[in-house]
Amino acid sequence: MRFLTAVALAAVMLWVPVDGVAQMRNPLTGLSRAGHVVYVQWHDQITRVSEQSFTQEVERAFELGLLRTGITVDEGFGEYGNYLECDGQVFSHSEDNGNRAAYSYEVSYREIVTVGGGSQFATTWFTSTLGIVGIDNLSGTDLGEWCAERFELEWRRANN
Repeated sequence: MRFLTAVALAAVMLWVPVDGVAQMRNPLTGLSRAGHVVYVQWHDQITRVSEQSFTQEVERAFELGLLRTGITVDEGFGEYGNYLECDGQVFSHSEDNGNRAAYSYEVSYREIVTVGGGSQFATTWFTSTLGIVGIDNLSGTDLGEWCAERFELEWRRANN
């Protein structure tokens, strides 16, 4: 009896449509406009590089890189509620007397999604990297360019 029930259930399931079950949309497909924000978390023990100038370098390089893609770049969180976020965490490498910095960079696309009866921001695409660099080679421009280049690569893949 159990065997017949299992066979009948399997036969019925063959006829049930599953069109939307395994479909994943690429959030960058068709994207033509986005806001952009930059966040930098800075370790106070880094004194040979200015946090303020580093952050300004990130912001400038990120925005210029995004403009190169051809999308319309809004300030802040964007007119339509979607935005690209470039995050950098920079810490003094404790084993090297402050001569090196450890870093974590992430670029993400965040958009408003509907969940249940409400809506909220959600990260729908991101990529990240980790590394260690000599403190004299620590560059906000490198971080901003890295974020913009990673986004541009994925955006072009999604739209070509």
